[in-house]
Amino acid sequence: MSTSPAAVPTTPSLHTGESYQEKAWRKFREQPLVPIGTLATCGALIMATVKMRRGDSQSLNNWLRVRVIAQGATIAAVCAGTYALGSTGGDETKQTRQLDEIQAHREARAGRDRKEFEDRLKVAERQWKETEGALSGKDSNTNIAKGDSTSKALPSVEDQIPQSSSSRSGASWWWLK
Repeated sequence: MSTSPAAVPTTPSLHTGESYQEKAWRKFREQPLVPIGTLATCGALIMATVKMRRGDSQSLNNWLRVRVIAQGATIAAVCAGTYALGSTGGDETKQTRQLDEIQAHREARAGRDRKEFEDRLKVAERQWKETEGALSGKDSNTNIAKGDSTSKALPSVEDQIPQSSSSRSGASWWWLK
């Protein structure tokens, strides 16, 4: 089996953003006896299998006893490590809790932002429909189509252009006077 960096999956975990390899090294540093016990158990089981194939029953029994002892020691290491991490309060637990709170805060803020956006969108759609209705003459509050000058008509572009007495080639140069 290859141990090159390309062969190890580097997908980040959900909470901490670390890869599987980084998580394995962190767990090994936290409880180094567990992986050592697991390797000892597997080694004893492999040796027992080799002795069984060779027909050496006495050595087979000894390796099976070693496997049971290594497996018991691994279970004891897991229990001791869990107890030790639980009694210290567990910095990882605090970090996980903080990350969960941050994620919940981000989700709540995203929900509020989404709600505000939807509200603004509804207002904009309503204003667009009113403007569209006013331009087509279908709005009951305006009489643009009938030519009523008392209606709430939108100002035209011509009304917003400043009128200049002297105009050179169509451009307004009022600031140069």
